[in-house]
Amino acid sequence: MIGLLLATLLTLAPLPGLPALPDGTEVRLVSPDLRTVYLYWRVERSVLRLKARPIRPPERAALRLLIKTGRSLHMYEARVRGDQIFVLLDDGYVNLRETFGRVYHLRTDKAFERWLERRDRAPRNPAPPRRP
Repeated sequence: MIGLLLATLLTLAPLPGLPALPDGTEVRLVSPDLRTVYLYWRVERSVLRLKARPIRPPERAALRLLIKTGRSLHMYEARVRGDQIFVLLDDGYVNLRETFGRVYHLRTDKAFERWLERRDRAPRNPAPPRRP
């Protein structure tokens, strides 16, 4: 019985600086001014369910990760590098997707995976020419 309780506590224990993510937690990636929501998920039975159509954040963009658990709101700085999103914690940057999978044991839903596949197949727009 104690082993089961300890195992449960360890699976709920987040990284230092990140809260636990119980069912009903809302996770959003937004612009620094909080006006643009790039990704919006809700935790449902260990699955991150998309709640709005995702928008691809610009390359090397600064973002904010908002996590709402019950009445608590947690905000973190984040950065886009390539196809990955990194969140700044006490010890440095961590990969958001790996953190969701390895630390929280959360999966993303099929809608998000299909969006990633379509996004990867779409040609990227080159940067506009600079004016002198």
